[in-house]
Amino acid sequence: MSTDATGPDVTGPEDDPWEVLTRAARDAEAQEKAREANGYPVAAKVKLGKRERIVLAKRSSGRRVVRTLAELEDQTRVGEVLVRQLVRVQLILSIRLMLLTVVVLAGIPLLFLVPSLGTLNILGLRLPWLLLGFVVYPFFVAVAWSYNRSADRNEQAFADMVEN
Repeated sequence: MSTDATGPDVTGPEDDPWEVLTRAARDAEAQEKAREANGYPVAAKVKLGKRERIVLAKRSSGRRVVRTLAELEDQTRVGEVLVRQLVRVQLILSIRLMLLTVVVLAGIPLLFLVPSLGTLNILGLRLPWLLLGFVVYPFFVAVAWSYNRSADRNEQAFADMVEN
């Protein structure tokens, strides 16, 4: 119990909604056990019907969304074109990043064709070892991070296009 300028702060189990729910569940279970012990028939379990989605606000373009989703789910020609376009965009992204990786990795040995760079020492290590040991792996991580971010952005744009 704490006090402040407005007076005592009384908080109890009645103020905690989770505590109220758990206590109500325990009470209901105890009542059901008591009825069963006294010979009263136990209420049958109620089988719930199909879940129903409640929408508070209607969308302005609801018909288009339903039609586009139906075309995707039914795999119509329009749906196939939409999915093929998404696959094409993702393929172009992966090819671009693959070419970037190949160019950078192929450029490292070409860089060492210059004799003075192959023998350059930095912090007691030769430059080729530094590049191959400490620069290449962060580059791979950066390319992977970029791919994931761009792929997620493409998929989100596809989902937004389908929904709107």
